[in-house]
Amino acid sequence: MARTGRDLTGQKFGKLTVLGFGGYEQNKRQRVAMWNCHCDCGSDCQVEGYLLVSGRRKSCGCIRRAADQMEGERFGKLVVLGADSENHTTLQKVLCRCDCGNVRSVATRELKNGKITSCGCDEPLRHNPSDFLERQYDVELESLRQAFRQGNFTQIHTLKEWVYVWIREVLQGVVKPTTIRMYAETMEHHIFPALGEEQLQELSGEQLEDWLELLSRQSVTGTRTGKMTEGTVRNVLSVLSGSLRDAQKYGLIDSNPCLDVHFFEKKDQSSDCRSWLQPEQIRQLEPVLVSYKDEDGYPLGLGFQLVLYTGITLSEAAALRWKDVDFQEKILNIRYFVAMKRTRLEDERVYDLEKLTGRKNRKVPVPDFMVQMLKSIKERYQGNLEDFVLGNQAQEPVRVDRMRAALQRRSHMCGMDTVTPRMLRDTYAMRAVQAGATSDLIAQLMGFASSQQVIRRYMPANKMNERELLDRMFGNRTS
Repeated sequence: MARTGRDLTGQKFGKLTVLGFGGYEQNKRQRVAMWNCHCDCGSDCQVEGYLLVSGRRKSCGCIRRAADQMEGERFGKLVVLGADSENHTTLQKVLCRCDCGNVRSVATRELKNGKITSCGCDEPLRHNPSDFLERQYDVELESLRQAFRQGNFTQIHTLKEWVYVWIREVLQGVVKPTTIRMYAETMEHHIFPALGEEQLQELSGEQLEDWLELLSRQSVTGTRTGKMTEGTVRNVLSVLSGSLRDAQKYGLIDSNPCLDVHFFEKKDQSSDCRSWLQPEQIRQLEPVLVSYKDEDGYPLGLGFQLVLYTGITLSEAAALRWKDVDFQEKILNIRYFVAMKRTRLEDERVYDLEKLTGRKNRKVPVPDFMVQMLKSIKERYQGNLEDFVLGNQAQEPVRVDRMRAALQRRSHMCGMDTVTPRMLRDTYAMRAVQAGATSDLIAQLMGFASSQQVIRRYMPANKMNERELLDRMFGNRTS
């Protein structure tokens, strides 16, 4: 039978060189393309096309060794003790003893490719989530911290003094160490140089707007434009706003000056720019999105529909497993998201699952028609509980960057400007607003930290003046 899809002939994947198309094989209810390959070790084999393209098959099997066959082998400071009997992941893992005496469970592929060579004892300090505590330690500021513990807040005056206490006392045990580290580094690199010595009570919205203007022109190596992007500036302001919100809670300031900032409104007139889709655009785009499939015919377009009709993010949809879908209650249990991480090799990226915390860990209701669609796909492709909803029996989540690129291509095919996953999610939010949902309910469904985020982004801005308000309240009454 002729092969009409992508031709892999002549391409090399790891140790395998593709000789030609080998026909189709039936894998449960799917028809899978097979390719004849020659391995560098001299053996020939047939391999499924999706395994080659995804990088999950790189040899005829000559480089694959069972965990018990690796016992006693050394990888850097690690010596393999045997298979990890407590491993409940889809990865093959072994227990290793480090030269320092610690025992660690490590994926065999991480050992073979050299990414992990110790238990972590030889990692440089910059990889330690708590290294900022040592870097920013200050004997004088420690006295302020001790006073704060005893309920004395009167000795804290400057932003730098408050942040020192905020990071060590207020945030500990509330947010993850890695998040605290990010907050600390943001303060150290972007906020302290301009505002660190400023008195908390004297900070104003006008002053912050001037600071943001300078920040937006700051040179950043490695960016496309060489300047700090608007999204990064927003994130920096968000970190500052979070610290000042807590300062207000403890009575250090009367109000949060970040709420008086109009810098972004002047920049992009965001209140006049719609970032969601209209009903006619959805009718035009959705059939094209639904047709998006992987090379084996699995409907990856389902991910776009999940974002559009449940309000979850694309990275949350990519992390969704069938065990997270409650067909009886018609809800999705959103517990993980897919995060891109850089390895020690500068150009290599790894996509892994991260656990959601706080309001982002939530239950999301699913419309009836989406429940039926999910049931149909699960039955058709015989999805197991541990399988990803987007990816059938794949052992790794779908690549979110490829999904974004596919969404962009398909929106252009429809003659539309670039559509992003955020626009699909915004469309869900606007539907909720138009249906009469409160900001608290929308924040709960979409995993926002507060309803203020919903109000600022989605609630209509009313620009009437005082006289117009009185006219609407009392009409033309003259007596």
